[in-house]
Amino acid sequence: MTAKIVCFIKESPPLIYFTNKINSVFPLAEVIIEKPEISRKKIISRIRKDGILDFGLQVADRLWAKNRYVDDYKEFFGDMWTKPDERLSVVRTSSINSEEVYERMQRIKPDIIIDHGTSIVKDHILDTSSLALNLHWGLSPYYRGTHCSEWALINWDPYNIGVTIHKLTREIDGGNVLAQKRIDVEPDDTLNRINMKLTLHGTELMMMGISKFVNKEPMEFRKQDFSMGYLAYQRQWGVHLKRHVEYIEQQGMVRQMLKYPARKEKMPIIEMT
Repeated sequence: MTAKIVCFIKESPPLIYFTNKINSVFPLAEVIIEKPEISRKKIISRIRKDGILDFGLQVADRLWAKNRYVDDYKEFFGDMWTKPDERLSVVRTSSINSEEVYERMQRIKPDIIIDHGTSIVKDHILDTSSLALNLHWGLSPYYRGTHCSEWALINWDPYNIGVTIHKLTREIDGGNVLAQKRIDVEPDDTLNRINMKLTLHGTELMMMGISKFVNKEPMEFRKQDFSMGYLAYQRQWGVHLKRHVEYIEQQGMVRQMLKYPARKEKMPIIEMT
């Protein structure tokens, strides 16, 4: 069986690696890269929330992130993170739910959509495919939503950092789970290194799921129990929490939390069978 696979991502090194790695094994019919427009209203809202200085520092941090983390990217992703394979059909959009994307999906009629890092995909886009899978940086349902690795570090919960492959639905990181993997956090790991590990292992899990789909093998999805965790929204995040995570890194506190975690229990995860 030859499956038509469409990939949804935002444009960042780990997500580009995700795209290129999967395409090297399962050729992608198309890649949709979402780059949301930043409106004047959103900028003013962020400045009011964080202050002009902190807002400026965050913008600068994003602009320089690629250069700052280049050694990490090379270590984890080799040479597959700089740009999408030139042979791929790539479309850029300001919204993954735009009319343009919808029309392209109707034309392609994908068998499967895979997503890593975009905005919430709405039903009219999801309905163009028989299956949509998402790679989530977090072990759902314990950590759902945004900045899950950061929240785990803030909670001193290093043994419950991992990645989840689940059905993509309008429920934020709430679709039935196909597979999960807990990563090994090392004493000297930074937040960026942790997240690179999540994409590295999550990409392997996604390819295993695609393989099952392509070969018509049984795919067992399990419903999440939302009472076991919590959902973090973007509006809950801010510059002060970001600074706290930076402080954890600078003070070498990951080493301490591995010895004295707030939660010693490794919560149950779903492994692909």
